[in-house]
Amino acid sequence: MKCRIVFVLCIFVFINPALRAQTITLAQAQEQAIQQNRRLKIARYKVDETSYKITEARSRLYPLIVANGMYTYNGVTQDLTLPRGSISVLPGATPIPLPQQDLTLFRAKHHLFLGNVLAYQPISLLGKIKDGIKVAQADVDLANTQVSQAELAIRQGVEKLYFGLLIAQKQQQQALATIALTQAKLYDLESALLAGKTDPVNKVGLQADLANQQQQLLQTNNQIEDYTADLNELMGQPTGTALTPTPLADSLPVLPPVETFLERAKSGNLEVRQADQTSQKASLGVQAARKDYIPTVGAVGGYLFQNVISDLPQSNYFLGLQVSYTIVDFGRRKASLNQRLSQQKQADENRQYTQEHITGEVEKAYRKARQAAALLPVAAQAAQYRRDEFKLKNDRLIAGLALKRDVLETQAALTKAEVDLYAAQLAYRLAVSDLHLLTGTLR
Repeated sequence: MKCRIVFVLCIFVFINPALRAQTITLAQAQEQAIQQNRRLKIARYKVDETSYKITEARSRLYPLIVANGMYTYNGVTQDLTLPRGSISVLPGATPIPLPQQDLTLFRAKHHLFLGNVLAYQPISLLGKIKDGIKVAQADVDLANTQVSQAELAIRQGVEKLYFGLLIAQKQQQQALATIALTQAKLYDLESALLAGKTDPVNKVGLQADLANQQQQLLQTNNQIEDYTADLNELMGQPTGTALTPTPLADSLPVLPPVETFLERAKSGNLEVRQADQTSQKASLGVQAARKDYIPTVGAVGGYLFQNVISDLPQSNYFLGLQVSYTIVDFGRRKASLNQRLSQQKQADENRQYTQEHITGEVEKAYRKARQAAALLPVAAQAAQYRRDEFKLKNDRLIAGLALKRDVLETQAALTKAEVDLYAAQLAYRLAVSDLHLLTGTLR
C-alpha cells in the first residue's frame, strides 16, 4: 500500500511542472547567465584570441632566424677542366703553355649539399614595432570592454525578464480572481433565473465576460511561458525548464541626485571607455604611419655551408647592416598617413559624441526613474484602500451582513491594485537599473 502511494506521488510530481520548477533568485539567475551564456563565452574567447596578438607583435622585437638547406643528387658527373695550353702559349726559347697542366675548375660530385642560417635584427623599425604592440594591447582592452558591455547587457536582460515574469505571475493571479468572481456571479444569476427574477440576456453577457477573462488568462500563461524560455536561454539552460522566481524584498533602491550618475558616467560608462580606447588606438596608428618615412636599417648575419664548388670555403659566415629606403612610392605613404589621420579625427568626434549622448541618456533615464518614483505612493495608497475595503467586507461576510460575491468583487479589485503597485515598483527598479547600466555600476 505504501509503495502504491509513493508511486502515485512520484507520478503526480512528474506531471505537475509547478512542483518540478527551479526556484531561483535574481542574483542567482544573473550569475548563472554570466557563467553559462553562450554569446558571453564567445566574447571571452575573443579576448583570448586578441591577447595572442600582443605576443605576436612583441616577437618582432627580436632577431628573425631562418635556416635553409638543400640536397641534390647529380646523376651525370663531368669535371670542368682547362686543358694544358688552352689559354695561350708564352713564346720564348722554351715555349710555356698556359696553363702549364690540365686545370680542374669544377670537380663534379654526385651528392651536393647547400645550407645556410640567416639572422636579421631590425633596428630602425623597433619604434614602429613598439607602436604595434601598443595597438595590440589596445585591441585587448577593447575586447575586454566589449565583454564588460556584454555582461552588463546580460545582467539587465535577465533582470527585465525576471521582473516581467514576476508581473505576469501577479497578472495570472488577478485573472484567476476575476474568473472566480464571474463564476460566482453566474451561479447567483442561474439561481435568479430559476426564480424568474432576471433576464436570460444577463447570463449571456456574463458568459461573454467569462470567455474574455479566460482568454486573458491564456494570454498571460503564454507570456509566462515566453518569459521563462527567454530567461532560460540567457541562463544557458534548456528553454523548457520551469522557473519559480523568488519575490524581491519590499525595500526599494534609493535614487541619488542626477549629478551623481552624471559624474559616474564620465569614467564608468563602457561606451565612453570604448570610444576613448578607439581614439587612443587611432593615435597609435598615426604614429606608426609617420615612421614609414624612416629608412629601414637592420643587422644581418649568417652561416653558410656548401660542397658544390671545391675552390670556395666549405664553411663561411658573414655580418653586416642592411639599409633600404623607398625614394618614390607615388604617394602611398602619404595616403596611408592621411588615412590614419582621418581615422583619428573620426575617433575623436565619436568620443565627443558618445560623451554628449551618454549625458543625455543619463538625464533621460533619471527623469524616467523620477517619474516612476512619483507613481509609487499613489499605487501604494490605492492598494492600501483596497486592503481596508477587503477587510471590512470580509468581516461583514463573517457577520452575515454581506454576500460572498461582494467579497470576491473586492478581492478582485485588491488583486488588480496589488498588480499595479507591483508593476510600479518593478518599473522603478528597472529605471534605476538603467541608470546603473549607463554608469557601468550594474552588479
